[in-house]
Amino acid sequence: MHKEPEPAWKPQPQPQAADKPSGVRMALIGLATCVIMAGAGVHFMGGGHGNTSTPAAENNTQDHDNSANRMGIPLTLIASQKAAQTLAKSNYTDQEQADILAGIKRRDIRLVAMPVYDATGAGGTITLICGAWHQTVHLSPTPQTVILPITISGNVDIIPASDPGPAGIGSGAITVFGPQTLPIMYKGDTLPLTVIAQ
Repeated sequence: MHKEPEPAWKPQPQPQAADKPSGVRMALIGLATCVIMAGAGVHFMGGGHGNTSTPAAENNTQDHDNSANRMGIPLTLIASQKAAQTLAKSNYTDQEQADILAGIKRRDIRLVAMPVYDATGAGGTITLICGAWHQTVHLSPTPQTVILPITISGNVDIIPASDPGPAGIGSGAITVFGPQTLPIMYKGDTLPLTVIAQ
């Protein structure tokens, strides 16, 4: 019996078109990227979980330490080179500006911009608290940018500074993902946020 040897395996040349990704493949990659980014946005903005207000009567120390109850909000980071110029346009006193700049120099503090607005049309006044610093804002439909000195933890608390009445105070913030309506606050409420500086 005579057996012929099997021919050696040779790789088959691929057509030139296979080197370029197809339109369908690129569309799927784009869709997957959008889904991942949307998921990250929902995660950072709280996704509807933990958006309940916390009464001010509760222990504030516990609120600051319990990051699980804080709603994440991504805000624009201000470069340290622009800190002095940005603070000069803010409502902070000269002493507060000096203290904040010293913290930035030590790298204990970062500055973020948080445009806030009236989300419900009911108006009202809120106070934003970042550690030792407070900023009070009279809400209007036009966003007003508040400069916040945040520590590494990035905790910010918002409380009503005027009587919210039965309708409450509904504020919103412009985040890196766009406008974000914040939960309505009533008398005695504290809205705990964690700032993600980007």
